Amino acid sequence: MLYFLFCLFHIAVCAALIFFILIQSNKGMGLGGAFGSVGGDSVFGSSGSINILMKITIILGIIFATSSVALTMIKPPNPRGVMDQNPGTTSIQELIEASKAETANVELPAGDGMTGQPAGQPGEQPANQEPPQ
Repeated sequence: MLYFLFCLFHIAVCAALIFFILIQSNKGMGLGGAFGSVGGDSVFGSSGSINILMKITIILGIIFATSSVALTMIKPPNPRGVMDQNPGTTSIQELIEASKAETANVELPAGDGMTGQPAGQPGEQPANQEPPQ
C-alpha cells in the first residue's frame, strides 16, 4: 500500500513539475541567450533574481529526481509473474513436454518436406521441372 502511495506522489510531482515549467514566461532569448549573446549578460554573470516560479520548479525537479531513484530501489509488493497470477495455468515446462508429445505423434508427409516434391536421389532434378539455363 505504501509503495502505491509513493507512486501516486511521484505522479503528482511529475504533473506539478510539468505545470510549473509550462507557466513560466518566455524570456525571448532562445538558445542564443544561453550563451550570453543577448543583452550583454554572460552565462556566468548575474542574471537577476530568481522568481518564485523558478524556485518551485527547482524544488520540484529535485523531488522528482530523488523520488525516481527511490522508486528504482524499492521493490513493489507481491512481485509475481504472469504465470503466478492464475493458479489454473500450466507451467512452461508442462507446455514444452506437451509440445514434444504432440510432435512425436505427428506423421511427416513423404518427400523432402520443403517443396512437397517426392524425394529423389541427390543431384536428381524433379520430373516436373526443367533444368536451369
